Amino acid sequence: MSNFEYYLQDIAADISSPNDSDNFDDFMEVKNYVLQKMRKEDSYFDEICQNDILFGSAAHNIRLHNDDEYDVLMELRFPAHKRIIQVENKNRPGFVFLDFSEASYDDKVTYELANNQKSYLNRSLLKKWLHNIFKAAMSNYYNVVYSGFEQYELSYSWRGITYTIYAESESRSFSIDFVPAVKIERPNSKTWYAIPKEKSGPGNTANFTYMISNSQAELQHVKNCGCAMQDALRLMQALRSSRGLQKLRCYHMVTVAIWMARRLGHKTVQNMSVTQTFLSLLSDLCDAFIERHLSYVWDSDMNLLSNFNSGELSHYSNELCSAFNTLKSYPYQSTLSYRRCQQHFI
Repeated sequence: MSNFEYYLQDIAADISSPNDSDNFDDFMEVKNYVLQKMRKEDSYFDEICQNDILFGSAAHNIRLHNDDEYDVLMELRFPAHKRIIQVENKNRPGFVFLDFSEASYDDKVTYELANNQKSYLNRSLLKKWLHNIFKAAMSNYYNVVYSGFEQYELSYSWRGITYTIYAESESRSFSIDFVPAVKIERPNSKTWYAIPKEKSGPGNTANFTYMISNSQAELQHVKNCGCAMQDALRLMQALRSSRGLQKLRCYHMVTVAIWMARRLGHKTVQNMSVTQTFLSLLSDLCDAFIERHLSYVWDSDMNLLSNFNSGELSHYSNELCSAFNTLKSYPYQSTLSYRRCQQHFI
């Protein structure tokens, strides 16, 4: 084992979020409290939202010690969800319109959420409806949650597709980003969802766009890559923070990991060291920024870097390539010090 491999393993262990069951129990208490109050506020929400799914860094088990965020999908399973027609648009890869013309079996959808000529589910109306439920739930109840010895006070904000609950006690604080996910049917899997995410386009069509997603399959992909991949993804996040590349999200790194596993095979990745896995991830991410395109796992024509402007793409490319060119020499340096390695991540 090289010094670099030993140091990477040690740093990954140091920066990882502690496996504290009390912290997770607190998260569960707050999450369940919020959803319970929302179900009391709206009977239709109670009918269609009976399942929630942890995703993101916590679900992948790659959280860092200073990560105080959780991500939760709220599954919205409409009564006739199997009849929802997904209308694809070649100008918006990875996105669909949700046609409820064969799936409108109740007044809520017919007259409130899909009340347009084509019976498309209106993303803006759906998000506003959910916001009103969150707001009512936070206004009509005494928003204090007790978990173990902690007393959490809750607050709420809404931005884009995320409805965020902030929980704060005297000794700890964390947040939960709730993201709505419409249950849909697609081939080869039972875990497909449509996320109400905006994608610009002609006229008012942007009000009806949904991004296809299969976060549970993504979780399985990363899990099948083994522990070295989890360590490498933690190191990638730490490198991002140390370089100030905050627009680079965990999801970009997970996407690179899944493409790498598809290219090499999960068993091959399982047998790679942390050094090999980390440098491969970093190299592939450099290539993505050089090419200015990182393909979405579920539609390769969709570019996950489309929200970066030209200057940002150049800056991120330079920073990542500079880090890679330095770090790739470290496995061959027998006198490499721990401090020299650590400074890239902390």
